[in-house]
This record gives sequence, structure tokens and C-alpha cells, in this order.
Amino acid sequence: MRKIISLIMISLMLMIAGCGNNVTVDPDHVTDDSVVDGSSDIIEDHSDEHDDEILYQLIVDEGFETDEVSYSVGDKVNVYYNIIASDTDYSFYADSEDVELDVTYDEEKGYVITFKMPAHDVSLYVNTVNSIEYNEPNGFDEVPEDAWNALLKYVGSRTQLMATIPVSVCMADVTEDGHDDVCATFITGSGFVTSMIVIYDTEKKRGYTLSHRGTYDYEIEGIEDGILLVKRMDYGHKEEDVTGTIVISSGWPIFLEDIDILKKGLPYKAITMFAYCAEELLPGDTSSGNYLSSMDFQYVRQMMWKVCGIFYGGEMYEQEVTYEDGKIETLPTTLVRMPYDEWVYLIEEVFMEKDAGDLLANLDDSFHGEISVYYSSDDDYIYLQQGMIGDIVEWELTDVSKDGTRYVLTYDIFGFEWLWTAEVTIEEADNTYGYRLIGVEIVDEAEDVDWAR
Repeated sequence: MRKIISLIMISLMLMIAGCGNNVTVDPDHVTDDSVVDGSSDIIEDHSDEHDDEILYQLIVDEGFETDEVSYSVGDKVNVYYNIIASDTDYSFYADSEDVELDVTYDEEKGYVITFKMPAHDVSLYVNTVNSIEYNEPNGFDEVPEDAWNALLKYVGSRTQLMATIPVSVCMADVTEDGHDDVCATFITGSGFVTSMIVIYDTEKKRGYTLSHRGTYDYEIEGIEDGILLVKRMDYGHKEEDVTGTIVISSGWPIFLEDIDILKKGLPYKAITMFAYCAEELLPGDTSSGNYLSSMDFQYVRQMMWKVCGIFYGGEMYEQEVTYEDGKIETLPTTLVRMPYDEWVYLIEEVFMEKDAGDLLANLDDSFHGEISVYYSSDDDYIYLQQGMIGDIVEWELTDVSKDGTRYVLTYDIFGFEWLWTAEVTIEEADNTYGYRLIGVEIVDEAEDVDWAR
């Protein structure tokens, strides 16, 4: 009886002790078999492990954006890709087949890629393919094959942007040398696309590119009366489209809005050459044979530097100059270089000097920091060099009249404002430039222009 009572008491005590522990049984919890045999001393507390959640890493290529880089299993991952280029197809992929990507597009965020994070790290990649189908440009059949290949070689050697594609091509004498040049519209760039015009002179093996990336786009519209028509479009669409043409001046392509200037029967190079006479030379005529040599050489120096630049172009570089006080300075300059024989020819055949040697005594011996014209016996060249001081004088052709083989060109000359109006008389001539100077006359001028003349 006592043994029975003792057993009952022990059972009650165990029951009371169990109630005090207040243990909740997890029906899904798998119990280790070792607990069943009463070996309670090997039970461990794993409650801290549930607090240290395992996170997996998202690894992405350049161009992706995401708020987080670490995710738990099952978390929704949002990734954005907004480096979008035109005419380009994009595909996105992960480094694991168990990752299913959902790709949508948002106007502000770009491509939106979502997926659920698996129980491992995920790397995300993008693949791009240019979707432009290359077609031969408009006008291709009218361009000689060798000229076309020369143009492509020139463009390919100088273009560093992606997806440079020819859109249209034609032949026109932009360089005014009596030979047609290859003229083409190209689009270039990825995302930031530019439309530009390339002119290639197949005779001189030289190219010219008219491009103002981010400011203006240019495209060829056609040819009218032998003049290449070019449309200029404001990149930001703030200005109206303008139709003009391209001319080559001082070795650079220039967009010329006033097409009518080329319909006056004179080439642009001639118009420019004699405009510089209107800008720089004193009134007078060439009948005496010493028009240039009789005036202060400062006027001739400036005029010749500009005129020679039209036909020979200019190169920019830094030049060391030593002043009279011994000071040495390195200056950015523009240099024009022409053969001495050609200098003599220009002086005598266009400006009608009896003896070009009369001007040699006035030449400088070297570059002096502003503008200098000097002869080098080392290579038998005339050097025309100007420091980068700028030139605020500009011209505008306002009228052209013709009487037989003579032309009278009327120019307005401007600085910060109108300075004077000059009439330059020229005549057709049998020389390589096509014309010769007859005289310069100032027909009207502002009250205070001494500083300019």
C-alpha cells in the first residue's frame, strides 16, 4: 500500500513539474530519437539559430541599379536597367536556370527585372544587339566604287562612336576645284545619336566633317543648281530647321545659310578672298603695279595670312616666341604654310604686283607673337603665323554686279558693330585662282573707325 501511495505521489509531482514548464508542442517539429529514451541531458537550445537568417547576394553587371544586394530566400528582387540606346535590343539573363526573370519596361526607370531570390547567390547580366539593318544609302548607285570606299576608309579611321551608318550619299563639287566630292550623311552614336555630313575630296585625298554633336544635326537634302543642299536641325528643337549649304574655308567645313551668295556666279573661295581685301587693305587700285608694296605692310600681312589660309588651311599648335626684352613665352598659334613660288604667283597674278620681291624686304624674320609673315630658306616656304588673339572683324556680301568680265562686290564690314562698306572690283583672269584684283574703294564708313584701319 505504501509503495502504491509513493508511486502516486511521485507521479503527481512529475505532473506538477511538467505543468510549470509550460511547454508547447510543435506538431511539425521532428524530435530526435535520443530524446525518447529519456536521455534529457543531450537536448540543446537552438533558439539563437532562428535569429541568424541566411542572406544571399545579388551580383550585377555595370548599368544595373538595385536598392539591395542581399536577400533572403523567397524575397522579391527588383533590378533596373536604364542605359538605353536607340536601335538596340536588350536581353537579360541570370547565371542559374532556376531563376525566372520577369522583364517589363517603365518610361522613367527603364527596364524592370524582377525575380524571387533562390537559396544561392545570383549574378545578373545583359546582352545587347544592334537592331539596325544595314542598307545601301540613298544615292549609292551614283557614286563611283573607289570614291565610296575612300569615304568609308576616311570615316572609319576617325569615328570612335558606335553604330556609324551612312544614310545618303551624292557627288557635288563642295571644294570648288572642278571635281566632284563624295558627300554623305552619317548617323553615329549609341543613345546620344548625331547626324553629321562628311565630304571627301578624292583629288586631294582629304576629308571634312561637319558635326556639332549635341548642338546641331545636319543632313543632305539634295542638289540644286550644282549646290549641295543641307538641312541644319537644332538638337534641342528650340530653333527652326534651316536649309543652307556647306563651303570649305581655311581648311574647315562651314554651314552657309545664305545659299543665294553662291548663285551670283562666283565661287565661295573667290568671294572670301576678296572679302579679306575689303577688310584689311587701304583704298586704291592695282594699275600702278605696286598697290600692296606702297602701303604699310601691316595691312598686307593680315590680308595675306587670311587669304593663304583659304587655300592652304591652317594648323594649330604651340609656338615658343622670344621678345625683344629677352622674355620667352609659349603661345597657341595658327600657322599657314605655302610654297614660296606659289606666294610669288599669288602676289603677281592676283594682286598684280610687278615684282613680288618688293614685299620680301618687309617680311618678318620669325614669329613675333601676334601675326608674322616670314620666309624660310630651309624649305623654301612662306610661313604666315598668328597668335590666338582672335579676329573680331567679319564681312557680309550684300551685292554683286557684273559688267562683261568684271565684277563689283559690295561688302559690309563689322566689328562689334558696322564699320564700313567697301566695293571690291575684280576681273576674270587666266590664272589658277580665276580672278585678279582691280581695286578697293570705301563707299561708306562709321564716324570712328581709325582703330580698324
